[in-house]
Formats: sequence, C-alpha cells, structure tokens
Amino acid sequence: MRVRQHGLRLLVLGIGNEMLGDDAVGHLLARDLASIESEGYLSVPVGVAIENAAHLVSRHRADIVILIDAAEGIGRSEWGFVQPSRLDSSCHSTHSVPLSLLVTAWKAEHPDLEVHFIGVRPSSSGFGDALSDGVAAGRAEIERVFRELLGPGAPASSPRPPRQRRAG
Repeated sequence: MRVRQHGLRLLVLGIGNEMLGDDAVGHLLARDLASIESEGYLSVPVGVAIENAAHLVSRHRADIVILIDAAEGIGRSEWGFVQPSRLDSSCHSTHSVPLSLLVTAWKAEHPDLEVHFIGVRPSSSGFGDALSDGVAAGRAEIERVFRELLGPGAPASSPRPPRQRRAG
C-alpha cells in the first residue's frame, strides 16, 4: 500500500449514528480500525458531527483521508467507493455540514490531500435497530482489507454484535 511504502499519513474518519441501525456503520468501523497500529495511521469514529473532527486533517498532517459512512448509489455490492462529486447525494446520514463542503475546505488548505469515500449500502436505519446482515458483512470485509494492508495490530473485532430487538 502506498501509505506504508511512501511514508504517507492516513486518516480514517468514520461517520454514523449508533442509535440508527445501519447508519452506525462508519462510526463502528472506525472504532474497530482504531486498534491497528501502523506508523502514520489514525482512525477516529466521529459520530454524526464530522465537522467537530475536521481539525484532525491538519493536526494529523494527513496526506490521505478516507471517510466511511452509510451511502446509497454504490452499485450492487454491499460497499464501495463513492465519487467525491456524489457525496452529498449519496450519503445516507444527515450531516449538519455537507461532506462536499468539508472536502473543499480541506483541499483548499492542503492542495495535495487525497480524499476518498467508502460507502456501505444501508438497509435498516430505524431507531434501536442492529446492523443488518449485509452491512455487518460489509463492515467485516472492509476491516479485513484495512488490516491486511496496514498490518495486524489488534485482532479483528467480531463481525457484528448480537442482534438487538427494537425498543417499543
């Protein structure tokens, strides 16, 4: 991976609301990935207010930022990359600041910054829902890919927590 080969600094920001089923996937995945120990790598679960973590791009001196969130329009697979130009129309979560605006601000401050977005197709985002089977599988696959590319760090987390019943 270019990050390790060229000493690039990678920042992963996971977006999502833990109370809304599949919407939590980015947040949960970033929390899982935080246990990977690799020089120049940082993974931060940011919840629903990514703007509160925007300063991390400068603080970490990131060369590459990867945003992870529930998203529509990623094709037939459970997860995939979303073009930056489609961020605002693809994101499943509600953000107080459009992701495209944050990306534009980051790139204005750091012209060489690469920003990528990994979207995971949601199917259930009801209050109190657990991750759906498809999203849990996508989460596990993305975590496996990161661990293979960045190094072992801590062992992989369980693919998903036990299924919880909806409240009420």
